[in-house]
Amino acid sequence: MSVPPPALTITLGRNAYRWPLRICLTALTVGLAVSLSTLTGPGAWEPAEAGRVIAGCGGGAALIALAAAGWAFVIHQDRLIVTIGRDGLTLRRRGREAAIPAAAVDAVGITWPVADPVWTVWFDPEAAPGVDAVTRVDGRAAVLLRERSLPRGWLEAVHTTATETLGARWRVLDDEGREVDRLPRDALREAGHVLVDGEGRHRDDRTGALLAVACGPPAKWRGLPSPGRTTVLRDPHARTLLEFRRSRAGGGRVRVFRADGRPAGEIRGSREPSFHTPGGTLLGTTRRAGGRHVVTGVDGRESATLWIKDGDGDGHLRLERPPSAPEPLRTLALALPLVVRGTGVRGTGRDRSLRWAGRRSGRA
Repeated sequence: MSVPPPALTITLGRNAYRWPLRICLTALTVGLAVSLSTLTGPGAWEPAEAGRVIAGCGGGAALIALAAAGWAFVIHQDRLIVTIGRDGLTLRRRGREAAIPAAAVDAVGITWPVADPVWTVWFDPEAAPGVDAVTRVDGRAAVLLRERSLPRGWLEAVHTTATETLGARWRVLDDEGREVDRLPRDALREAGHVLVDGEGRHRDDRTGALLAVACGPPAKWRGLPSPGRTTVLRDPHARTLLEFRRSRAGGGRVRVFRADGRPAGEIRGSREPSFHTPGGTLLGTTRRAGGRHVVTGVDGRESATLWIKDGDGDGHLRLERPPSAPEPLRTLALALPLVVRGTGVRGTGRDRSLRWAGRRSGRA
């Protein structure tokens, strides 16, 4: 018999303090660099003149750093602390506290966008007074925290605690307030025909069901992940399916990871990429043939085909994978639309790069 997890407490993660910390460190670095440049080296200034520069520049940098530190302190003081357990949820902020009893909870879950979901709890306001004094309440929904400010792995932890310890129903709502059904974990991997639009939404071409959304850098960013960046494929419930990571060293190699962190393989090149195992063994190559990109395995069989739909101004691509496509090449082929959008899509009379849903604009 499994034992439900204990109560879980979650508040802001380090990402919430990212910008204050960056501004503080940048100001101190610039101030120190300017100060040192006036005192040392062949371009050293006269002591009196250098002192005035150091006082002005160093003092300004110190004030900016102090303001950034104050910003971080305000964020920390105003943070929402949520504890979820068998008895319900407890919300605390700036000395104020509100409780939502387990009997008053209708559901726990998230609302879109997929790239930055919002942790939300639906409850009976009459059975839990005072919640609106701690966090924003919209009807029967209390908005708790956004993913961008939460620690890594929060979604899985909250889902487990809410469903097993609290015993609440898990709910996901889209941008229009409609409930989103849960898909099997391998729905994207097993889909034979996947339609990818210009916003990075992956749909089953036969049923129209939304399978995944590409989330990553801003939409103006093109091609494969830039050095040090990551693009994530998530399902409609914001669960990670695949991650495409590019090392800071640059080059044309992108590593692909599964949801559990295990490496699935790597991609090399951009216009006609090749697919390899994590150890570097070649699995397949890509060739361009008119309006399609064909992935051929080392056994000579076609394992995937990416079609560029002519005359479609929205940059739709259709990925076909036969049932006989071997793993992990079948999984790695999901990166092909990501690669093609950086090299330009032909079919509308001109090259047109696909727009990709970013962290802010990752709505599906």
